[in-house]
Amino acid sequence: MQEPRIETKDPIRLIGMPGRFIVGTSPETNAGEVIGPLWGQLNARMAEIERADESACYGYSCWGDPAERSRPDEVEYLAGAPATADAPVPEGMLAVETAGGLYAVFEHRGPIWNLGATILAIYNEWLPQSEYEGNGKGDVELYDDRWSADGEDSVLEYWCGIKPKA
Repeated sequence: MQEPRIETKDPIRLIGMPGRFIVGTSPETNAGEVIGPLWGQLNARMAEIERADESACYGYSCWGDPAERSRPDEVEYLAGAPATADAPVPEGMLAVETAGGLYAVFEHRGPIWNLGATILAIYNEWLPQSEYEGNGKGDVELYDDRWSADGEDSVLEYWCGIKPKA
């Protein structure tokens, strides 16, 4: 497992397509069936978003309100684009602000279908052995010009929200 960069990130306003999925650590995960179609929907409607940055898109996952979950291991997800502060939210889309704060930044290399293995290694190997714990606020995926869905040389950044262990 690679050592991540530890960075403080500012919040980012995103507009995009929302959904919910069962986390990858569950044997009943449905992340692949939920997340891929959200990106397809976003790509088809990208021109509707007043973007603050044309060179990147973000996936944002967070636990959300426990009272709104259908089960304890359900996560909210947004496939989104960074939007200007006053950009209107197109019908059927949602605006969210990522959590600012401390992140462990990992590079996932290779095809998207293997991202789950990277995330499991972060949570099952790196995080328990590190001096940090999850912050419970959310994680961010950065897709920029290094990204190519199926490319072996593809790179995306996975930002794991952290805080020092008590």
